[in-house]
Amino acid sequence: MRSSDLSMARSVSSAITWYCGLYRGLLWCSLQRVRKDDTGRAFRVLERFMTTLVHISDVHFGDADSAKLDAALRAIEAIEPECVLITGDLTQEGKLSEFAQADIWLKKVKAPIVSCPGNHDTPMFNLALRFADPFGRYNRLGLRTTWQSSDNLVHIEAANSARGLQGRMDWSQGDYGQLGVIEALDRLGGSRAQYKVLALHHPPQTPAGASVMSMPSGLNRFVKRLTLNPLDLLLCGHVHAAFDFPAPVLAGVRVMTVPSLASSRERGFGSGFGVLRFGADNSTIARSIWRYQDGSFKEVIEPSKGTLHIAG
Repeated sequence: MRSSDLSMARSVSSAITWYCGLYRGLLWCSLQRVRKDDTGRAFRVLERFMTTLVHISDVHFGDADSAKLDAALRAIEAIEPECVLITGDLTQEGKLSEFAQADIWLKKVKAPIVSCPGNHDTPMFNLALRFADPFGRYNRLGLRTTWQSSDNLVHIEAANSARGLQGRMDWSQGDYGQLGVIEALDRLGGSRAQYKVLALHHPPQTPAGASVMSMPSGLNRFVKRLTLNPLDLLLCGHVHAAFDFPAPVLAGVRVMTVPSLASSRERGFGSGFGVLRFGADNSTIARSIWRYQDGSFKEVIEPSKGTLHIAG
């Protein structure tokens, strides 16, 4: 190759590299720009380059504020997520009437739903049913437990960490050693997705500052399997508050929880939900919290909002 041709090839290569860098920079800046309309709902441009997830928990139909439920539907429609995740406690006492209310509301959600039950989703006062078929009423909703983005960026597995009966006094606590939880972890281990996300109702431990305790059993079995099937993120509910922390009991796996969506039992943390955006180019997960204010859910700035950097 002549020196002039070699010089031209190098110039073209440098130009391509420069333009690619400029494109990535402009894309990243565009993703950070938020414009808000008069209702305070946030929109981001170029969302096709990321996957957006709405994380809801502890709706508690039977004790849910109808105004908040309607506002949540409007917010979800405005956000246009690829998926809505619900991490348990759809109902207050596991009654048929409460599941009927939940079914009506869920059918109005304009996005694919993936969900797991919580300890309130088993019949609270029916011991026979808690023993024989603790989550039959929940299962009849027919909610999916797995979801994968079309571009293979995000893979979510939701599993049941709750139990109808337990060999300890506090039946509200979780069990990470259940077969369904382990199998969900195994499925994520075999996934080729960039982000592997497990959804359970119970956090692996009580976050500092939480007013609701979470002390699941079965952690030893779970951690052993976790060493074979690493996670990028664990999404939970139960504590009715927004926390974002590395769990020491899970060797530092990142855990995110969200407030109750509509329950009267706000535990001092208010109502809300989370919005997660998974970046395809920079290996980051950005999480924001949306709070109920003046009749609508609005994105707010608070300590739990931040960016989680995934190693590897």
